[in-house]
Formats: sequence, structure tokens, C-alpha cells
Amino acid sequence: MSDTLALVLQQAIRAERARLGLSQAQFGERVGWSTTRVSQVESGTRRVYAHELPDVCEALEVPLQELVRRATERDRRWLGAL
Repeated sequence: MSDTLALVLQQAIRAERARLGLSQAQFGERVGWSTTRVSQVESGTRRVYAHELPDVCEALEVPLQELVRRATERDRRWLGAL
């Protein structure tokens, strides 16, 4: 995963969680992560793995295309999210 894509995901997860009015603990319950893990993802100290993206999108109630809309065109193309 490119550093740019990792940053986009980090920011998008935080923004979408806030949009839903979820605390880190509430989001963690939805996605099956601890509050510590949510904090690490949102702060950039831990990256989201590809196999986790469907659960993240479901928990945030957004399709992958929306979550990565600020990613580079190259990253979106390779994700199939154009």
C-alpha cells in the first residue's frame, strides 16, 4: 500500500466515524477492533490490511469507492475503485 493511500484511508476512517457520531470504542465494536487498534489506525501507527476493508466499509456504512475517493487515480485504479 502506498503511503499516500495509507494516509487517505487513515483520514477517511476518522472522518466517516465522526460523521456517524461514533466513538472509537463504538466503531471498534462494529469492526471487531479494540479501541487501541482504532486509535493506531487513525493516528497512522498501524495500517489497514486489504482483507479488513470490507468490514471497515460495512462498519462505516460506505462503499470502498467513497472511502478512497481522495486517493490518487493510480491507487484507485489498482483497487478497482474508479
